[in-house]
Amino acid sequence: MDAFYAYPSYYDVIIGNLIDRDWLVHNFNGVEGSEIYNFSNYLYNKEFKGFTYTIYLDLNIYQYIISAFKKANPNSVYRDAIGLIAFCQLSKIELDPTLAVYEKLNYRTDTETLDEVVSDLELFHRINNINNETLISYSLGERNDIIIPESYPIERELVKKDLTKYRRLTEWDSLYLIVLFIIYTSLNKESSKIEKFQTVVEWMIQEFRLSLVCITFAAIFFSDKPLKKMMKYKASSNSDLKRRSAFNMTWDLYNLNRYFRMWTERESKQEGMFASGDKAFNAILRNSINVQKNGNLSCFSEFLPVNVIEYIEKITSKPDSHVKRIYSSDLWTPDYRLKQIEKYELLIGIR
Repeated sequence: MDAFYAYPSYYDVIIGNLIDRDWLVHNFNGVEGSEIYNFSNYLYNKEFKGFTYTIYLDLNIYQYIISAFKKANPNSVYRDAIGLIAFCQLSKIELDPTLAVYEKLNYRTDTETLDEVVSDLELFHRINNINNETLISYSLGERNDIIIPESYPIERELVKKDLTKYRRLTEWDSLYLIVLFIIYTSLNKESSKIEKFQTVVEWMIQEFRLSLVCITFAAIFFSDKPLKKMMKYKASSNSDLKRRSAFNMTWDLYNLNRYFRMWTERESKQEGMFASGDKAFNAILRNSINVQKNGNLSCFSEFLPVNVIEYIEKITSKPDSHVKRIYSSDLWTPDYRLKQIEKYELLIGIR
């Protein structure tokens, strides 16, 4: 069955800007390059095959959308973020800000921060539900303001309760510990980059647990082609800034990990994408997706020597056959993880 979907020509400008931004990361088979911005594919799959699509926002894109309303002099990034909403309305794609909201809160529980976070979430929903014409005019630079509904129904106290329900999100602490060890290893001046990468993976196997996104991060960071802004920690900073940087890196890895959870545990015909303004984040996610799809580390050939890739594949494919693992012993407890966190926080100057 063939279906044809028409759209106004001005969408070509909006979609062209989004292609240039390259914010979207996906795991769809057979969809290459700018084809991800072909709105007719979404409409056809939704109408005739029953698929639904969701874009999960990172904090950067989320803030761009909110700033589009708050800032008096919008820049091109804000306009393109609003263009993303217009594109999603056209394509009937849902936008999910949950991960961005948790990262913005960053485990703070004071009233002022909670009020600000919930107010911004309400503002996001107000912007996300205005008519397409206003979004388009703003995105194309025809106007500098966005007229939004006066309110959006949101149960503020219930949202606050949900946001502070857990001391830590599931898996956040585990990823935080791996980040601490990566930082600690990076400070070793006596080892080569490749040796540092191998140390991280060997430690994950023997002393903690494996994480695909963390291996991907380490493979790129400890290569000869690290991406800008991957390492946010600076040894010269004070302890508060060091902690903030480690938290920031952990949120990146947490969001990467959540994407994989949503991908592998999703309901049938529910498809997701991630929108991020962080080029390093997108590169790590794309490489992690390639590893997941290929079932091997061949995509790391751009960053690592073949013999190193072969070694890492060998020890990660059947880790229990190579070493005695904490992960497989009675020592594997939340208390063990907490003590390891305390140990490496102290070693890198966070405590």
